[in-house]
Amino acid sequence: MKLIHTLLLSFFVTTFYGQNQYLVGTVVDAQTQETLIGANVSYDLGNTITDTNGNYSIRTNQKSLAVTISYLGYITESFVHNSGENNQYIKLSPTTTILDQMTVTASKYEQRVSESTVSIEVLQSDYISSTNAASAEDVLDKVPGVQMVDGQANIRGGSGFSYGAGSRVLLLVDDMPALQVDAGFPNWNDLPIEATEQVEIVKGAASSLYGSSALNGIINLRRIKPGIKPRTELAVSATTYSDPSDPNDYGKKWYNDDNRPSGKQVSAMHAQKFGEVDLMVHGLYRKLDSWNKDTYEDRYRMGFTSSYRLNDSWLLSLSSVFNKLDNSSFFIWNNALNGIYTPFTNSITKSNSMRYYIDPSIKYFSDNGDEHTLRTRYSRVDNDNNNNQGNTSDTYFGEYQYQTTLPGEIKFVGGVVLMSGSSDSELFGDTTFVAKNNAVYGQVEKSVGKLGVTAGARYEYNEQQTPEIFNGIEIPDGRISDGEMISRLGLNYKLAKYSNIRASFGQGYRFPTITERFIVTTFSSFTIYPNPDLSPEKGWTTEIGMKQGVRVFGLEGYLDASFFCQRYQDMTEFTIITEPALGFQSQNVGNTTIKGFEFSLVGKANIGPVPIRVFGGYTYIDPTYDDFNQELQISSSSDENVLKYRTKHNAKVDVEASFKSATIGLAYNRTSHMIAIDSAFELLGPPQIGAYRSINNQGNNILNLRASYEWKTLKLSFLIDNFNNLEYTQRPGKLEAPRSMTLRLDYRVNN
Repeated sequence: MKLIHTLLLSFFVTTFYGQNQYLVGTVVDAQTQETLIGANVSYDLGNTITDTNGNYSIRTNQKSLAVTISYLGYITESFVHNSGENNQYIKLSPTTTILDQMTVTASKYEQRVSESTVSIEVLQSDYISSTNAASAEDVLDKVPGVQMVDGQANIRGGSGFSYGAGSRVLLLVDDMPALQVDAGFPNWNDLPIEATEQVEIVKGAASSLYGSSALNGIINLRRIKPGIKPRTELAVSATTYSDPSDPNDYGKKWYNDDNRPSGKQVSAMHAQKFGEVDLMVHGLYRKLDSWNKDTYEDRYRMGFTSSYRLNDSWLLSLSSVFNKLDNSSFFIWNNALNGIYTPFTNSITKSNSMRYYIDPSIKYFSDNGDEHTLRTRYSRVDNDNNNNQGNTSDTYFGEYQYQTTLPGEIKFVGGVVLMSGSSDSELFGDTTFVAKNNAVYGQVEKSVGKLGVTAGARYEYNEQQTPEIFNGIEIPDGRISDGEMISRLGLNYKLAKYSNIRASFGQGYRFPTITERFIVTTFSSFTIYPNPDLSPEKGWTTEIGMKQGVRVFGLEGYLDASFFCQRYQDMTEFTIITEPALGFQSQNVGNTTIKGFEFSLVGKANIGPVPIRVFGGYTYIDPTYDDFNQELQISSSSDENVLKYRTKHNAKVDVEASFKSATIGLAYNRTSHMIAIDSAFELLGPPQIGAYRSINNQGNNILNLRASYEWKTLKLSFLIDNFNNLEYTQRPGKLEAPRSMTLRLDYRVNN
């Protein structure tokens, strides 16, 4: 009997011990020894993440486990964790190869770019600073498949010209929406480009995760985070603009040497850890006297990010950006023949603006590796404009997000979104409008051998509270609402370590903005009319592509090729109308299709002692109306069935070479002719837009050059944009800048 008792006790002790065995480790940066928060720790039949001190704990009854640890921007490490080797100290090395680039935007958790089921481009901070980008708009125009049309981000032809209202591309800053609530339009110059670590661009519909405005893609700016060593960056630059390409043409050169267009910019950023507190502060001042007469910009920006590790499980964060702006711009030139850099009568808009947002957030890491995040934002916009175009708006945003690993090693991310915003604007007749957006979403990801499968869905409800009668139109109960269920499915098959085939299908949805529906304003001889009956846009995007890693003859990088198709139902376009008078109105133009293909290359190589970096691509689109009826034919300047304000061909390449402390680079951008615009635009008398387009119909070839020299903590750069001094437009009636020359000095130190 005693022997039986002993055997039973041994059995229970062994079982209890096996069930309660913990494998413990700490994940750190191999170079700085900084602990890495939220690193992904995966193992057989499980997954967890590191806590706020970089620690992880795995409960298991096995004597050893195969463990894989990954973290955004670091090389993934795999090893066997034995039961007698607790308190493992795992060192992750920062990614030094393009092939290991990481992203979080496409799936809301980290993954290699090559493993994503959709097309993604990633830009790093060193590239942003080397081009002296004054705004995010300057950077994005260099990305294959992305074109900036008068402040509107156009990914693969998904958008045209909207004059400040409605965007099919969702803009994020640190994973939080940053579109203005009433106009649904990005203020690119407000974005903290001076403190940006990485820009991620997702091409194609992403509404199932991010909702309305992600119909055509996502642009996500992620700010710098402090490391173990303090990091300080200062930059100052001065820019001057050349004479127009033919200054002898009457009316082109409106200035002399005493008031030549010029600009200057100063920016600063400092990031540092203080015990359990991480802090990054940044600021910028920019002054521009523009090449377009009577237009200017005077901007101040300040911002910060901060976080506090309360304990191993809780992380508290607070961030903000504040912008103060005094500027002016014009809508259309006076005359293409004798006043192309001069504004048309009464078309100048002057604005004195203050815009800011405050983002408190809380993150909780549970013992089993689950992650709970609550993000909130309050944003305020106060625009004091002339021409009775001022407005104020307040927006409240909240998102709860939950991440876990379900049985069967299925990654799950889900959440709930609540947003409410109010806008009081002279554009809406000094009436307060309210916009609400509520949503619930979920996505799962499962790997089956070499095949990765992603599926997700989102239900979104939108509501606008309005007057019951607006501009003579009755709105029942003063309320316009709509709900929609949208989904996505993606596949990624790993052929080899750096060779992946992907296929995806994603539905998109966009609810019209308050501005698109209710704007009423005039400038010069033009009127913008409201359209309360405007319907939501719906659609889908499908893509098949391949990303092939390359390591041959000293070249390392990847080639990406994709074929895509976008379909839109009730597409909204900003359209010129002639009734009741000449003006513009947002209208549903019917169903449309955009087909195309894209090739891109990102790589680096060494030719002897000279490292070279290459980034570029080519995009072709065929944007058409499904029913090119008589009304659309009359409204278009072209007999060809092609969507307005699109270019079919776009090729871009950026090459940079370094030797010792010197670097030279060039960027080339080829854009084909914009085939179709509103026919009424070309018929306008004094601006002579039709005459100008008939002469300048061969597209644009823009060449930018840059050179720099580094000495210890200093870097001196000289940049020439539009080197060939080409006279060109991105949309009718407004010329882009002539040749500019910039001298920039950077100071960087990691103490």
